[in-house]
Amino acid sequence: MKTTKITIILALLIIPQVFWSCIKEEPIIVPHVYVNFSINLSLPQYYDLNAINNAIIYPNEGYDDNGIIIYRKNLEEFFAFDATCPQHIELSTAVTLDSDDSSNATCPHCEATYSLLNFGQANNGHPLKRYRISLHGSFLRVYN
Repeated sequence: MKTTKITIILALLIIPQVFWSCIKEEPIIVPHVYVNFSINLSLPQYYDLNAINNAIIYPNEGYDDNGIIIYRKNLEEFFAFDATCPQHIELSTAVTLDSDDSSNATCPHCEATYSLLNFGQANNGHPLKRYRISLHGSFLRVYN
């Protein structure tokens, strides 16, 4: 009876390890850089972020100062992405927001497209690097 309890306890400890070890982590393509800034959504240059499903590029931040895309998904949810295209990091090319749909971004070099609505996933290849974001009143903080 005692060996059965020990077997069950060991199984309960080992089985979760098997599942966790199978989780695939995304590779880090865009190198880590320190990011920590806030914007006031009440200022005119950020009015586009008051509309749902809209985005802006905050310049001179992120990897190689390529900028950070800030995207508003809904009333309370924002995403922040490094604008550096991860498909060819050695060229350090910044993606641009699509003029007809700001929930998408495209790399002018390799023409990879990214869905901001879908967490920066690419149509083919690695997703955009994400940053943390917090909203306090009309102030939006982007950081890592």
